[in-house]
Amino acid sequence: MPQASDEDRNEMIRRFGDISDSGPTQYLQDNGWTLHDDWTWSHPNYSRACYNAIPQTEWVCIIFLVEEWDFGGLKK
Repeated sequence: MPQASDEDRNEMIRRFGDISDSGPTQYLQDNGWTLHDDWTWSHPNYSRACYNAIPQTEWVCIIFLVEEWDFGGLKK
């Protein structure tokens, strides 16, 4: 069930033209993220120790996908 904030939805519309998962998914993949079969994301440059180094735009996309589309978050 969609639960992303209006602010996050508006950001996706501003960046990608709609609130589908395709824009943020492609954006993350273009920036080195891998989507796994369990709907979690990983990036070779980020680990649990440095999540705070993830760029804000990438965080917003991940949070949006988790909240609006029930993606699984970050891979452990």
